[in-house]
Amino acid sequence: MSHPSEQPYVLVVEDQDDLAEAIALNLRRDGHRVEVARDGLHALHLVRQRTPDLILLDLGLPRVDGMAVLERIRADGVHCPVLVLTARGAPQDRVDGLHAGADDYVVKPFYTLELLARVKALLRRSATRPVPDGTPHAPAPYSDDALAARFGLTAQQARVARLLAEGLSNPEIAATLDISRFTARNHAREVLAKLGVPARARVAAVLRAALEPAPRSRE
Repeated sequence: MSHPSEQPYVLVVEDQDDLAEAIALNLRRDGHRVEVARDGLHALHLVRQRTPDLILLDLGLPRVDGMAVLERIRADGVHCPVLVLTARGAPQDRVDGLHAGADDYVVKPFYTLELLARVKALLRRSATRPVPDGTPHAPAPYSDDALAARFGLTAQQARVARLLAEGLSNPEIAATLDISRFTARNHAREVLAKLGVPARARVAAVLRAALEPAPRSRE
């Protein structure tokens, strides 16, 4: 991410050349440093080189689709805000994007000034968001019984919650628990709903806040 004195670094992931360049131009005029990726694989490469301050992510991408990019970067512990740009405007598409870890969702065609305002709002929120402690794949020290009792989870959902907190993707959860990817995805959605969080990257923080004992005050 950028040093406070630097321009915010925004990664635009969009395969339509004209649209990508128009978005990049407006962001640069608004004071942001911008890179453009034209496919999902290139986006993952750029994110691994340097974490952006914000990602504008199209879903209909070649090579690796946007939803897979979103799930992968969240599983890798990338916590920067992601604003999804897509022509998929159905309510379920919005829900899927938010559950996968998106912070905001804009349907094409969009009003440029509204997009820039949403970018600024996400960057302001991100600047005040606490940096997650520890490594993204650190095991969560919570028993299945404690998770089930605290959040009303089934035994399988409790196992999924622990794996989400460790940063595992849906395919990794499926392999770990020997279940189908479809079942893993459904369990992950149900866990997020019961925990009351829109993004899987926030699961570990919610579990810590709910289940770790509060520090004792000094007399």
